[in-house]
Amino acid sequence: MLYLAWRQLISRKKQSILILFGISLGTLLFVSISGVQLGMRDYISQVLLNNTAHVLISGAERKIDPHEITEVFSENGQLIKWFNTPSGLREEVRLENYGNWFNLLGEDSRVYDFSPRLKTFVVLSKEKFSSAVNLIGTIPEKTVRISSIENYMKEGSFLNLKGSGGIIIGSGAAEDMGLKINQYLNIVLGNGERRSFRLVGIYHFGNDQADRSLAFASLNDVQVLTKSPGRISEIAVALFDIDESSKVASEWRRFTRDKVQDWQEANQSFMEMIKVQDYSRYFISITILIVASFGIYNVLSIMINQKKKEIAILQAIGYAPIKILQLVLYQGIFLGFSGGLLGLVLGYFVCLYLEHLRLNIEIGGQNHLWISYDWKIYFLAIFSAFISSVVSSIIPAYTASKLMPMDIIRAE
Repeated sequence: MLYLAWRQLISRKKQSILILFGISLGTLLFVSISGVQLGMRDYISQVLLNNTAHVLISGAERKIDPHEITEVFSENGQLIKWFNTPSGLREEVRLENYGNWFNLLGEDSRVYDFSPRLKTFVVLSKEKFSSAVNLIGTIPEKTVRISSIENYMKEGSFLNLKGSGGIIIGSGAAEDMGLKINQYLNIVLGNGERRSFRLVGIYHFGNDQADRSLAFASLNDVQVLTKSPGRISEIAVALFDIDESSKVASEWRRFTRDKVQDWQEANQSFMEMIKVQDYSRYFISITILIVASFGIYNVLSIMINQKKKEIAILQAIGYAPIKILQLVLYQGIFLGFSGGLLGLVLGYFVCLYLEHLRLNIEIGGQNHLWISYDWKIYFLAIFSAFISSVVSSIIPAYTASKLMPMDIIRAE
């Protein structure tokens, strides 16, 4: 039956080639679009995890509730009218009881490592140039263990922060201020206090905003700078299994007033963008495959009408209806599978071309697109092409198997 199916397909070369082209085009688009989108997702995820870790523990914001205060001051249901409605934070945001967190994280077998941090907003100045940044005090050894920030160091090493008085800034801020390694710059706090730091490294994330708005120093230096010894504003936690981050965060959230977020929750807008990309990618690919499926259906239906005599002869010499059904079904499967394979090959080469296509913008330190070659993309593409061909072939195959030789002769 396979040989007969092949012979009937090559007898209609133009129609078969058009259907192959349609299926391969849908597969090609799915592979190339998925490669670009998933590649960019992987890059952005790496950048986000450098800043948020798998689970981020920080101080909770306790805001003033005007209704709660009104109830406290009201007597006998008497209404109170505020000239200035109470608002703002009840107290300075800070992490409660770091010692308990230290013990908990050290004993939890799911935790790979964790790094305490202290954030503060400062102004970097060098002569007449200045730049406002978020200064992050951290323990360099632990930060290197829980993130890949060392891979983004353009000059120097992140471990250079071990010494006292060192700072690491982004390539954008360094370029704006004309700073080089081992030069000194001033850090100015909100109260006007100034202190000198030595530039020991320059990082480059490839994100213009991040490269200008973040700076790193040792945790002890930042605590001394802000006159808050022992203070911690957040803890970045890395797990052995990143997929457990949501479960672990929910578990820890039950027994603390501190804010506990997994990396997906902390970057919810990014996750929503991923969902929109997935919806658009699947919608485009499914639409094209549906069009190709209608093409297969039409080609097989026309073939049945044109090959009624051959079908009648096959039945007359002993071919059962199930064999006729297989004959037509094999043709649809062959078109879908071969078109899918051709689309995979073409999609792979399109991804290679896009990966080496130079852009006028820099993404992650490179001037070309990040492309994903995950095997799941190719498996899903060929599986979709196969399923669409089978589904579109069932009705014509069933119709052909129900044709009777005497009905065909009478119709002729």
